[in-house]
Amino acid sequence: MKSLLENSRAQLRRAPLVLSLLACAFACGVVEHPHDSQAIDTSDDFGPLAGAAAIPGAGGAPASGGVGNGSGGGLGAAGHGGKAQGGSVGTAGTVGAAGTPAAAGGGAPSSGVTITLGGVNVPKEKAIAFIHIGHSNMYGQARSPSSSRAYHFTETNPHAFMYRVGSSPTLAKEPTADKPPGEPAATGAGPGMSLLKEAIALAPDHYFISLGYGVPSAYCSQFLPGALYYDGLIAGPKAIKGRVTFGAIFIYLGITERHGSASDVNGFPTCINKLVGAIRADVGEPNLPALMNDYEVEASGEFIVNGAVYNAIYPQIQMVPSVVPNFALVSAATIAMQDDHHFNFDGQRTWAQRALKTMKDKGWFRWAP
Repeated sequence: MKSLLENSRAQLRRAPLVLSLLACAFACGVVEHPHDSQAIDTSDDFGPLAGAAAIPGAGGAPASGGVGNGSGGGLGAAGHGGKAQGGSVGTAGTVGAAGTPAAAGGGAPSSGVTITLGGVNVPKEKAIAFIHIGHSNMYGQARSPSSSRAYHFTETNPHAFMYRVGSSPTLAKEPTADKPPGEPAATGAGPGMSLLKEAIALAPDHYFISLGYGVPSAYCSQFLPGALYYDGLIAGPKAIKGRVTFGAIFIYLGITERHGSASDVNGFPTCINKLVGAIRADVGEPNLPALMNDYEVEASGEFIVNGAVYNAIYPQIQMVPSVVPNFALVSAATIAMQDDHHFNFDGQRTWAQRALKTMKDKGWFRWAP
């Protein structure tokens, strides 16, 4: 009896703390997904200057009116902007009240946080990380035409980096997407290099970082928290969190739902919402823009338009933007193909250009001059 009373009293003493934590979680609007602690030591991944105050002029440190810290500048519920000083882009890349870049001389001050990229001390506000995940097109299947190979595999850019946990960010080149342990190395290209280079063309004084993860034939529910691949895809973003500005989530999924059950197909919009929500929560960005490929309409064979695969998943894909906030589909019409359902080098680049244009058109790409 004494033991039962002591346990009851202990639970009552803990109750206020539990309620307090729950209240904070709901008030903040972001609840981090609980999962296993990072098994890989990432303490040396970001260089001796990581987290140090930015050195004026080093690594393109932001001058007055550049991308600012954006105090209080999260997106509003409708995606049109919360309150931010000068309407600048916030630390997380979220949009300020004016919905436009900060005017010259009017930007909020730098956070002082930096990341070492290629020996350069880059301010967090100038280091933009793209999370890109999905099936075999993301993993890397593009191998032709040979005239475009160098763009993806050998022509690095001093402002384009890729990061995988356990090692420092390196100059990006395909394959940029990480993979599950035991999966053979990809021999083709995904969209990672194209996303980075095309973003640099729009904002040449910024650095862009690929946080990619791809699994051949994988479908949405396999990427959800607690399933096969979530811990793998979120490892990089969680390790680099706080050192970069997250720019967007790019997704290749839909056509592979055929490998799942009928509920995977019919529940596709809900699944994407859960996946995007979990990533946003884990990186602390509830309004982070997310973009996904529309159906691969240039596909052939069993994937042809109006075939069984198309008829099952196409309507579900079209529903996703109405279910997931701050979300857009990127057309795959006229995309150059590698085979019956994979993009080739030029197709990957075209898709990346369209995705970034969509971001610009929606006011989600805030780093261009």
